[in-house]
Amino acid sequence: MEQIITIPPVSIEPWPKLVMSQDEIQNTLTYLAYKTGRHVIFRLYAEDEGYSENSISVQVAVANSIGSASQVREVMLGGKVFKLTKNQCRVDLGNDVPEKNYIIDDNSLTLAYVDHNRIIIPIELTAANNEAARTLLAHIVERSIELLDFKMDGKLHQMRQKLVKSFCQAFTRGVQKRITEREWELREKERESEKAYYTIIDCERERPVIEREIEYLKKLEKIDEPRLFRKEAEALIELQISGQFTSITANEDGSFTAVSSPITIEYDGWRFPLGRYTIHLEPAGKIKIEDLDPHGDAEYPHPHVATDGQPCLGNIRGDIPKMLGSMKIAEVLQVLHVFLSEYNPDGPYEKISHFDPTGEYHDEDESPCDDCDERCSSYCIFDCGNNDGQYDCHDCYDYRTDYCYLDCRYNENFSQFKPCDDCDDKGTEHCCLECEYNNEWQLYNPCNSCTRESCESECPFYAKCQETKEVIENAV
Repeated sequence: MEQIITIPPVSIEPWPKLVMSQDEIQNTLTYLAYKTGRHVIFRLYAEDEGYSENSISVQVAVANSIGSASQVREVMLGGKVFKLTKNQCRVDLGNDVPEKNYIIDDNSLTLAYVDHNRIIIPIELTAANNEAARTLLAHIVERSIELLDFKMDGKLHQMRQKLVKSFCQAFTRGVQKRITEREWELREKERESEKAYYTIIDCERERPVIEREIEYLKKLEKIDEPRLFRKEAEALIELQISGQFTSITANEDGSFTAVSSPITIEYDGWRFPLGRYTIHLEPAGKIKIEDLDPHGDAEYPHPHVATDGQPCLGNIRGDIPKMLGSMKIAEVLQVLHVFLSEYNPDGPYEKISHFDPTGEYHDEDESPCDDCDERCSSYCIFDCGNNDGQYDCHDCYDYRTDYCYLDCRYNENFSQFKPCDDCDDKGTEHCCLECEYNNEWQLYNPCNSCTRESCESECPFYAKCQETKEVIENAV
């Protein structure tokens, strides 16, 4: 019986500037997965990404996100010249990879270098879908097979020791900060208890809980790398190795900063590549999320993240502070990664259609009026076919302006609105002699209410009355 060969999967994490055909990338990387027998992940370059014995990470450096870039006009392989576009530039990356692991062209131009299980491409070849991109990727994959090295026990052990120590130190700083905060809270409660009976009751109710927490945290502070910290540090390392986050950093103040891999939302049968996000977690529970790959058509960093970085967490907003208080940082990051990867059409800050780089997705629930430059204009109200009664003259931005009274063709002869409706000068000399809206007494004629049998020159309206009569006679 013929043996069936199972080819490991190939994962492509798209980003907004990825132009090269994903089908071409998939085909080329499938060959790499077949030859090595390992899962292949195609993603943006991340300097601090960890190592793995079970997968291959093919990383492309993107200009304006890592380092300075320079123009590469052409690459020569086997005597043949391949022209590059201005977008396929070379990004300057610092590395400690030995030169024997460099992949170069005929002119000694570095096309890629192999760092254990990582194939790093410093040329943004994916910024165009041309022959050069396809040929370069295929050449790099072919040459990298013999350079890959999955024997990295020492490297992984060193990385784990460094990360465990860093995370444990961060946890200790977080505990110290938490102790200070809780001791301050306890002192505040004690001061408040002196003011009123009900405050005393509240303080006595919370005192045992706070004191137990302080006692527990102080014990943790005295233990050198306690089991809880090591367990959580291991969880953070595994989370980073999984590829959900390219880096997780412990800060001096006990907070954490994590950079996600490119996020893609799948919704309504469409894929929306949102790019990478930075998540900042405070020990006290504050969360801030920022986008690293902004979308040109979107005003918000994410459909469910405000412009100040505050996420709308919905029904999980009460759980995260509890997890942070228990030092479950990895669990919080996993929850937030799921949050960033999902879309809820009920009440987002911004519709998902604004995050479609192709501009082809149409949301049936989105009104075409939302971003229309003609919204609430006279054209919108009277002529636009999309206005099915939701806007009328009262919504017009020229409502009761000079344009409305003098120029709007929908209000000719003041058929809909008269400036006199709310005017305090109606019937005064200003109204009859100076008002530009009543220059021919078409709105208010003082002679209509006059009781005199004949006009007298002393009348303030006499001259204007004669002029009006002449105009009428000449018109006839």
